[in-house]
Amino acid sequence: MSSPSLRAFLVHASMGSRASAGPRASRPRWPAAAAAVALGLGLALGGVTRAEPSEACGRPGFIGLASTATLAPGGRLRLHLTLTDAPIDPLPVLPAVFADGVLLETGGPIALSCGAAHDWETEAAFTLATRAVHWALLPWPPVPPALLALGPDEAAARYATRLPPGLGPWSDVALLRPEGALPRPRPVVAAARDDRAGPMELVDDAVTWWGDQDERARLARAATGATLRFRLSYLAGPRGAGPVVATCLLDGRQIAAFAGAPTHDAVSIAGRLLELVGEVTVPGPGWHRLQCLLLPDDPGERPSTWPRPLQAAYLWGDP
Repeated sequence: MSSPSLRAFLVHASMGSRASAGPRASRPRWPAAAAAVALGLGLALGGVTRAEPSEACGRPGFIGLASTATLAPGGRLRLHLTLTDAPIDPLPVLPAVFADGVLLETGGPIALSCGAAHDWETEAAFTLATRAVHWALLPWPPVPPALLALGPDEAAARYATRLPPGLGPWSDVALLRPEGALPRPRPVVAAARDDRAGPMELVDDAVTWWGDQDERARLARAATGATLRFRLSYLAGPRGAGPVVATCLLDGRQIAAFAGAPTHDAVSIAGRLLELVGEVTVPGPGWHRLQCLLLPDDPGERPSTWPRPLQAAYLWGDP
């Protein structure tokens, strides 16, 4: 399906205030391919000097990643990764590994060289987890250079009729379970919202800011220390439903976005809109990236379907 241009509004909020909730607006969903989705990747050590990015690798409109995840001695998660397609080579990414929904320290970003196979490990992921280990690779730096070069007013003008750059994550979230582990306990009734009598229209699977307009804004502006509300929206198709654990990262760090907790358990139902509300505090001046993930929690280890990755949102902090 093709995707028309979408509007990106800049939401303003004063110190300590919260953006008011506006009516929900349905939107066309971006194609799955635009979210960068082939399974594949490669990497180099995060602490070494990284070469300047060169020409694109393979198909530049995709992130192509071949991956294998295994349990290594000592409870470590070992990833074997090969990058096949990328807009630049090497490609910087941030490994994100969760033990029972808690983000682990993984040593920061790494660089992935195209066509080269690489192994990477994180410490004690399976030792710390009693229910599930999840992993994904996120874009780095959190805010792309094209947006970093702009102030908030310039960004609002430039992206008034189209989406800001770099909203999509670069891999789905993968699930592995310690031996004998079970999913998290859940309520019998799914926490999904469906307030339409007729068929549900397609919407973006995304994080958006609540503003005064009847829109789903991708840019927000507020004073450092202010608290903003955001909305996580996910519309599952026939092969994208199931139990999930929602969690959010700000500039690659997990935040307590859901009533003071870092995670929120939910169940996505095919054809019904899952919509969650969270909060984030502006940590400092300049641009920040809010990236939320839905960690699959189906019984077993590898569910037959995955939640589609959610598009991110950007936040400008005034001093």
